[in-house]
Amino acid sequence: MVFSNDTSTAGVDESSSAVPWMDNSTFTAASTEAGPMSKSLQTYQERIVIAVLWLMIALIDIIGNTMVILAVVFSRKLRTSTNVFVVSLSVADLLTGLALPMSAVGLLSPGDAWPWSTETPCYLAGMLLYISSCASLYNLASIALNRLILIKRPMTLYHSLYTRRNLAINVAVLWFVAIATMVVPPLCGVGGFGYDEQHHTCSDLDTHPKAKTFERIQTFLGYPIPLIIIVTSYTLIYLHVRRHFKAQRSLRGGISISDTGPVSSSSGFQVSDNAAVLKTSQQGRAYRQQLQITKNLFMAVCAFFVCITPYCVALFIPNTDRYLLFLGVVFTCNSCVNPIIYASKHPQFKKVLRQMLQCRYSQIEEPSDTLKALMTCCYKA
Repeated sequence: MVFSNDTSTAGVDESSSAVPWMDNSTFTAASTEAGPMSKSLQTYQERIVIAVLWLMIALIDIIGNTMVILAVVFSRKLRTSTNVFVVSLSVADLLTGLALPMSAVGLLSPGDAWPWSTETPCYLAGMLLYISSCASLYNLASIALNRLILIKRPMTLYHSLYTRRNLAINVAVLWFVAIATMVVPPLCGVGGFGYDEQHHTCSDLDTHPKAKTFERIQTFLGYPIPLIIIVTSYTLIYLHVRRHFKAQRSLRGGISISDTGPVSSSSGFQVSDNAAVLKTSQQGRAYRQQLQITKNLFMAVCAFFVCITPYCVALFIPNTDRYLLFLGVVFTCNSCVNPIIYASKHPQFKKVLRQMLQCRYSQIEEPSDTLKALMTCCYKA
């Protein structure tokens, strides 16, 4: 997951000094006595620390995102339109967790070369990391748009847009875009994936002749569109919610309504239909719960950008190659924070996830047929 922000060597005379402060005779002597210089930008001790951190992130990632997926499988209550994209996001994060150990293998290798006889696992791991990052951003954009339509538009429109068929098409398209963006260019000879000998990671190849073109394709197809959708959607949600609660405060200031019986005010206003009041109260609670879910999902977006921003900023700062690997650790944290957010803040997910952690599967609300079948098998055994 590490790019180089200054890897171009085109036009450099190979006979010139490779190290500015050493003349050719000194460099030759040092190479003869000590052997080839290592290409690594980090010490072996630093690489061990980063490898351990990545393995820990991968473990939390795999366990956490698997639990989120299983929660939706086990509880029909969680099978909402929004959670289709939450599951898709968890799958993307899970791919990151499955790919990270390959980079740990490279980091723990004492030499500069890939330690195994074939580089294919590293190639696949690098490709998975980039596909999952792109898919994560598109999933977050789909979630943002979903919440905007749910909160701002009539429910009839929401249900007509988010049918099972349309949801399947939406998820298929976003994954197609992510896969096509990261796979098609290398197949056409533009960029590639493999083992980065400088950072000892499975990543895209900065040494490829068309590496810069591949990076531009990633940038233009993978990021601007979902970023615009996310920012626009949550801005419109914020403005709508602010107007809604401002109107609610105005109504509460002018009218007093009791849901326990008929009420008369000095102006003669009466409310005698308690059923209507109860319905309004229930709608208010449902609206507030949807807002709470939206806040929770917005926290996931914030966590994503907090994790990736330092790394992305460093890409544009000269002479930061040595620090990119450390920032890459922060970058990959975005794949394991979502289950923690859901388990602690999401009003629906947290209950099911806690019941799963405590092995209280029989208490899960609206259990699915899958969970019922599993529990029946367990009881028979």
